[in-house]
Amino acid sequence: MRRYFSIAGVVILCLPALVHAAKVKVWHHHSPGDYEKAHLKQTVLSNEGAIRLSRQLKPLAALEARHVWDVVEDRASNLLVATGDEGKIYRVAPDGKTTVAFSSSDSQVLCLAQAADGTVYAGTGPSGQVVRLAVDGAASVLYKTPESYVWSLAMAHDGKTIYAGTGPKGKIYEIAADGKARVFYTTRQEHILALATDAQGFLYAGTDKNGVVYRIDAAGKGFVLCTTPQAEVRSLVVTPDGVYAGTSSPTRRRGVSSGSEGNSRLSLASPGSAGAFSASSNGDEKVKGKGEGVATASSPSASAASDSSDRASPASAPSAPASGENSLYRIAPDGTVREVFREKAMVLSVLRHGGRIYIGTGMEGQLFEVDEASKERSEIARLDHGQIHCLLRRQDGAIVLGTGDPGKLYVLEEKYAPSGTVLSEALDAKLISKWGSLRWQAAAPSGTSVTVSVRSGNTPEPDETWSNWSAEQTDAAQATIPAPTARFLQYRVTLASDNPQLTPVLHSLALRYMTTNQAPEVSSVTVPDLDAANLDNPKKIRFKWTATDANEDELTYSLYVRKDGWKNWIQLEEDMDHPDFEWDTTTTPSGIYRLKVVASDRKDNAPEDTLTGQRISAAFVVAHEAPTVTLKTAGMDGDRAVIEATATDSLVRLTSASYAINGKKWENIFPTDGLFDSKSESFRVKTDALKPGTYVIVLRVKDAAGNTGSGDLVFTIKPKAEKGVAQIRRSLDDKEP
Repeated sequence: MRRYFSIAGVVILCLPALVHAAKVKVWHHHSPGDYEKAHLKQTVLSNEGAIRLSRQLKPLAALEARHVWDVVEDRASNLLVATGDEGKIYRVAPDGKTTVAFSSSDSQVLCLAQAADGTVYAGTGPSGQVVRLAVDGAASVLYKTPESYVWSLAMAHDGKTIYAGTGPKGKIYEIAADGKARVFYTTRQEHILALATDAQGFLYAGTDKNGVVYRIDAAGKGFVLCTTPQAEVRSLVVTPDGVYAGTSSPTRRRGVSSGSEGNSRLSLASPGSAGAFSASSNGDEKVKGKGEGVATASSPSASAASDSSDRASPASAPSAPASGENSLYRIAPDGTVREVFREKAMVLSVLRHGGRIYIGTGMEGQLFEVDEASKERSEIARLDHGQIHCLLRRQDGAIVLGTGDPGKLYVLEEKYAPSGTVLSEALDAKLISKWGSLRWQAAAPSGTSVTVSVRSGNTPEPDETWSNWSAEQTDAAQATIPAPTARFLQYRVTLASDNPQLTPVLHSLALRYMTTNQAPEVSSVTVPDLDAANLDNPKKIRFKWTATDANEDELTYSLYVRKDGWKNWIQLEEDMDHPDFEWDTTTTPSGIYRLKVVASDRKDNAPEDTLTGQRISAAFVVAHEAPTVTLKTAGMDGDRAVIEATATDSLVRLTSASYAINGKKWENIFPTDGLFDSKSESFRVKTDALKPGTYVIVLRVKDAAGNTGSGDLVFTIKPKAEKGVAQIRRSLDDKEP
């Protein structure tokens, strides 16, 4: 069966190149981005685009709580569960019986830590207490910190001392078994969201404000391991081969003063909001966290900052995280930082076991699994709503999830859901379309199945006007899309399994359709206006146009021109594939013309289905006749002759003029009104002082079409001794030919 589906997949991939000419289009869904707007129910998506049935989540116990912030297991296999907003610690027996082990005066029990002797410690807010719950069940306040919140707890290497990460002043307290306490370490951050210890006695802290991970030795000397691009490090897992840090920064940073930030964070615990919640961990590779946001790590150098500097150089990552993305980073013993996981959700909890990392997120309650060896990442389970605040691997190997909104406990079972669906978004064909083949590539072991159903409509959101769901299509190689002709289409993939240990896997899905052909549209045609623009070469006119096709067909163009007075159009060019053309007008008579652009979709349609669209341009001028120029004398001004002239063009405006006397250099001249702005202009020339004699003046004028015309005048200045005054007259006998 796998071989059969593989062959079908190869055929699918080859088809688009073959059917493009028939205008068949395809939706091919095979990558995670293709399902970004799809609704998955009891199904999960891997980073390679594969869809499987989700692992089953079995409800473990009913709790009257909004959030399960943390959970530990005692020696008798009872679960102790820290909750809010009632501030209770529940005890859940192996048989599921639930009792209240402790009721706090605070509204939130945010974190738990268990000592080697079985004593459990809890951190609360907003009064910042550390509570001790003895093995016999007796509860007491071990220490009331001066802070508002105890976000995280970790047992020291001696098994008796406990560290408390607090906020909003970023301090870590060291608390002895007798309740005596001191400030062990002060950061420049605001909240210590996660704490963990290792076998060598080092304490690790994850903070918010700058997303810093600290390593602190037994003497209280701090060292910054890395600073993430995200603002909050909520989860820490410490193992012999590295430190894992998960971020949960809000999508939008909120400016809250340190004096009130703690209360503000707790008020942001509802779905869809951004905020920070408790995170804690200890050396058994278990991590709990609460929050949501964006990330990518930083590479610390050998001289990375100590406690004197909370900002280290950003660690290298494949790309900068986008808004709303958070990450899980692995900090190796040599200090290098590598991004292990990234998702557009908060990393709220982390559990590492057997080369696999389990990551709980919000706000859609997704549980991911990362195989460190293969780097494959898969979503393995998803809540109907809420967040996965904490993860715990029990003594019997079962994995327990603590959730928020509402607060519940689930067990991740080693079996798949019996069925699940993928509901696509409404796919938009843009035009009324006829539906074609339906193909998918899947691996379906015996006892499992993959089927597809479709429906169509003409509204962007499916409603009562849409068609009913079709019968389930079961043949991946021969299925069609049995839905009415319409603009929008939606599919529903159903995965099913009779064996809880097996799941089918959908790798890709292809749906083909053909839109109803629409005529191309030529939306604009641009021709030069010689009265408005100065062209570099007016004899070569460049046309440009824009055209669109609703079917996205490839277009070709034919061009036609017609002169005013002509009955028919004359073809200039045909079958052009680009929307511009340069026309050499020197072979065309002068006159006023128009251009017609005809767009055709014949390349993507059969001859009988080919459609065209056209547009006629505004009028433009082709001019080859030179302007006419006339000159006359207008008297003398002392020893200078005064010449008047007129120049006229029949089609286009005049653009420049110059004159020369007796073959000397050309002198530019401007119209009497100072502007070259019309087809007819007047000029007045006053020469330099001239001696008696005969002169010839030539005036040349250029028009916008590049044509040049000229006129000349011969005049004589007689000596004053002959008549007492200078006289100017036109001498036809002496005029040069």
